[in-house]
Amino acid sequence: MVSTSERWIDHLQFSSLFWPSPQDAQQRQVQITAYVDYFGQFTSERFPEDIAELIRSHYPSKEKCLLDDVLAIFVLHHPEHGHAVVHPIISCIIDGTLVYDKNSPLFSSFISLVCPSSENEYSEQWALACGEILRVLTHYNRPIYKVESQNCEAERSSSGSHATTSNSSEREACYSSLQQHEKKPIRPLSPWIADILLAAPLGIRSDYFRWCGGVMGKYAAGGELKPPTTG
Repeated sequence: MVSTSERWIDHLQFSSLFWPSPQDAQQRQVQITAYVDYFGQFTSERFPEDIAELIRSHYPSKEKCLLDDVLAIFVLHHPEHGHAVVHPIISCIIDGTLVYDKNSPLFSSFISLVCPSSENEYSEQWALACGEILRVLTHYNRPIYKVESQNCEAERSSSGSHATTSNSSEREACYSSLQQHEKKPIRPLSPWIADILLAAPLGIRSDYFRWCGGVMGKYAAGGELKPPTTG
């Protein structure tokens, strides 16, 4: 008897989702579509928490697997749930769990999503997915202030026991210098945004910069491009 506490992500633990993608293109596409459809059955209130747990339990990973492409294609099929998929990846980057690399698993799949292999793949659905990914990344690409590794006390103690009356003034100067360097703003998502824009066709780039400027884009759902909700 299956426990009522079991969740849909529990059934994926030993599935082919975490295996390398099949070499055969058709077989690979069939498996990706099957998993995307499976994910789509569970887009309830708990979906953001479940998908976040799935992502955090698997990444970082050096081995490319089917999950990388499934997550990207899921956003393509369900742009309205793009925030739920991209947000936990962003959280992993911000807290240092994941280090962005455009060629590494997961990130390479999202970048390849924005450059379809044929003109036939360009569609409104695809443009919505690309726009949603870019909007979510931009929304959370706020400056983070990191303290630079400086240890004035360690530097001072390394001079040994040769203390002088100038120590007090030297210490004050050292801490003054530390205060000037302790906050160095970085935007950790900028490289990912830049690589997506470099891979994207002109239409996606144009709509993105229009949105950044507060102008409506032609692929807007409901007539306008709205930034993702944070609630």
